[in-house]
Amino acid sequence: MFNFLKPLVLPVLLLIHVAAHAQFNGLFAPFDCREHAEFFYSEPVEEPVKIDSSAIVTIQETEITIDTINGWKQWRFVENFTFGKDRGAMPMITDLQALHPYFRDQIKILMAACRAQGIELAVVESYRTHAKQNEYKTMGRKYTSSGAGRSKHQYGLAVDVVPIIDSVAVWDNTALWKRIGAEGEKLGLRWGGRWRTPYDPGHFEWTGGLTSVHLAKGILPPVPKCDELYPCMEEDIRLLRKYWKEWETSQSALTRN
Repeated sequence: MFNFLKPLVLPVLLLIHVAAHAQFNGLFAPFDCREHAEFFYSEPVEEPVKIDSSAIVTIQETEITIDTINGWKQWRFVENFTFGKDRGAMPMITDLQALHPYFRDQIKILMAACRAQGIELAVVESYRTHAKQNEYKTMGRKYTSSGAGRSKHQYGLAVDVVPIIDSVAVWDNTALWKRIGAEGEKLGLRWGGRWRTPYDPGHFEWTGGLTSVHLAKGILPPVPKCDELYPCMEEDIRLLRKYWKEWETSQSALTRN
């Protein structure tokens, strides 16, 4: 019986195998998603990124303005006896902004160097008008023997300082002055503590080798690396001279009163 059915069973099994193979190849064949990627994503797709608004920093441009009209009125000044000495009736300009830009920076370095050694310096006088210079001359040789226009102060190239200890100006500590003078001379500044008459340890100046005669003619001392470090030097000096003139007019009016 089995031998009789065997020829019939084998063809049937063969047909079932072929059908199953065809069904597998058609419905369950491996699917490669890479072949269809361009169809679904013809344009790049980016994942949305959530940003914490608190982490956003907005940078605003700050416009720096310079008052070229009344800026001179903002300069700091002090009255007589502020530092314990008679310095005349006219106020003394103490603002470092009144100085020549290069010299101003050197004085800032001097003050910082002294502060690092525990010495606090106060500016007694920076720029000085012709009127103020004449006032000093009338007060006697212990103040100055130079008339108006002959002091480096009139060109923003000199400054007077004094050390402050316990809120008191200390004028007579020779050892302290020597330490201050040494720091100034390291910067190439001329120190009044080297002078005999008048001995002026609080005075520092810088002229780059020029005399008052050169300065009176409008000649400026050469500044190291000027174009690199001070690209606006001419504009700065022009504005300074304008401010100096305003102060001159103001203090000259005091002498007439």
